[in-house]
Amino acid sequence: MLLVGMAVLASSAQAAGGHHAVDDATILAPRACVADAWVGDSATTLLHLGASCGVGPVEVGLSAEHERSLNSDSDYPSQTGLGLGLKWAHAVDPEVGLGLSYELGLDARPFPPEYALSSFNGLFTWTPSWSARREYALHLNIGTDIVDGRNGGGDEDYSRWGVALEWTPDGARLPAMMTDMGQWSFIGERFRRFEADYLRLGLRIGVGRNGNIDISRQQGVSGTDEGGRWFFGVTMPLEIR
Repeated sequence: MLLVGMAVLASSAQAAGGHHAVDDATILAPRACVADAWVGDSATTLLHLGASCGVGPVEVGLSAEHERSLNSDSDYPSQTGLGLGLKWAHAVDPEVGLGLSYELGLDARPFPPEYALSSFNGLFTWTPSWSARREYALHLNIGTDIVDGRNGGGDEDYSRWGVALEWTPDGARLPAMMTDMGQWSFIGERFRRFEADYLRLGLRIGVGRNGNIDISRQQGVSGTDEGGRWFFGVTMPLEIR
């Protein structure tokens, strides 16, 4: 149950970055808020609801997540996790951004929690100037996941890292039918969590200010028996008066 539960907690804590595992070194402006919802589907169905706000120099996120197995014989047919995320980022110059993030996840069912997950992450974003319209961005993450096993379960540490390349083409490169929908981005990422490696390819359509529609496909590479998994997500701005 521990590894399955950690996966739920890990994705719960990543509300700020949506369902993508590799986060960027940017944060919401003060008093700007977004709500996000996404679902992942494979041998289990994963539902996520979250919200994030810029509060002074940091971004604060809260989330809840529920995973249900489609296998009627599963020992753990469903799990629920709650997450809290804090993120700080600073633009060193127009090309480079640095950041730090902390994520806390709790197993919400059964109660009291059997374990908690603390994640620490360093963030780096590079938008090279040789791309005239800043179409490309490279994101790097490196950190650690610390699992606190309650009831004498002990602590376990797992290194984590990820790299992502994001391409946001100029609208002139795309058909009018696509640009009429919004700003398109294409994302590829490779990441490691809990001694397992994954690949993900996805697209994002930016709608208005801070609004997104995301679709991606995740594939386990090594250290996991999980096959492919589709994700669909929506991010919407919230008005704070």
